[in-house]
Amino acid sequence: MILNLRNAEKTGITILLCGTLLLGAAGCGTAPQAKQESSGYPVAWSETLDGQTVEQSVESAPKHAVSLSQATSEMLLQLGLEGSMVGTAMKEEPIYEPLEAAYAKVPVLAEKEPSFETFMAAEPDFVTGWGVDFTKRVIPADKIQAQNIPIFVPASMEKTDADLDTLFADMEKLGAIFHVEDRAAKWVDEQKKELATVQGKIGDLPKKRVFVYDSSDGQPFTVFKGYTTNILKLIGAENVMADAGVDKTWATTSWESIVAADPDYIIITEYVGFRNEDDFQKKVDAFKNNPQLQNISAVKENHFVRVRLSEITPGVRTVAALKRLAEEIHGIRID
Repeated sequence: MILNLRNAEKTGITILLCGTLLLGAAGCGTAPQAKQESSGYPVAWSETLDGQTVEQSVESAPKHAVSLSQATSEMLLQLGLEGSMVGTAMKEEPIYEPLEAAYAKVPVLAEKEPSFETFMAAEPDFVTGWGVDFTKRVIPADKIQAQNIPIFVPASMEKTDADLDTLFADMEKLGAIFHVEDRAAKWVDEQKKELATVQGKIGDLPKKRVFVYDSSDGQPFTVFKGYTTNILKLIGAENVMADAGVDKTWATTSWESIVAADPDYIIITEYVGFRNEDDFQKKVDAFKNNPQLQNISAVKENHFVRVRLSEITPGVRTVAALKRLAEEIHGIRID
């Protein structure tokens, strides 16, 4: 994946991190159950868990899946798999609105990290989450593997060169694991069409230079490479830190570096539910009141854009977020 944000050694960032997003089945009526035919099985994949590469597989569609992160919960729900889930955890912000009804049908094992005992009490036959969820910080992978429970960490959450196609491949893999390939293919196709519409509206408009600001503990915490940088490129938004010579995804930079980069827009991650309701405005004020930053184009033009972290990290919200960001950054309307 791009750097696991919940692994980042940074106190300023929250420890991770009928559907209008096109696949309507997840959010309305009675959720369809995953097909149980045996065709296409076993489904196998490789994972690097807590530093070790291990082979994983399922012999049939899981019926008792657990998700240890909100992002992976939303991925499963987007595929209409709430009926195949016996637990979720780590709700880090409000659930994506099109998936709220589906989420309400899934037992919550813990508001944050569940214990191993709570996890096992759900009798899981499959588990997914961020890579950090399978370390001693949550539940070590070896304890789960000892119970013969397959683990799936989306590649978009692990690969340092992840992009939107990596996310699409993750959704298609989940489709294969749960034997709902048609749902995954439909969702991916619809997302591609929506993105194509957005890009068609942008056309040859000049690219905008952006700085992504998460938080600060003396120095600003931002994104350099990986998924976030790569998805922003899709809407003509160039991350000013992408070529800063830092071979990391998320890390700290200096205020001087921001001044030198002179971004046109500052994209600010807003945290809801973990911090106060005016998190975004406080961050905007911090930029405006910092004497070092007064000559930055974005500050002078009041070009601040609000996002949720879940909108610019791997998950089902990406394309919808890109549409809104494109409208704000380029000053256009996309129907």
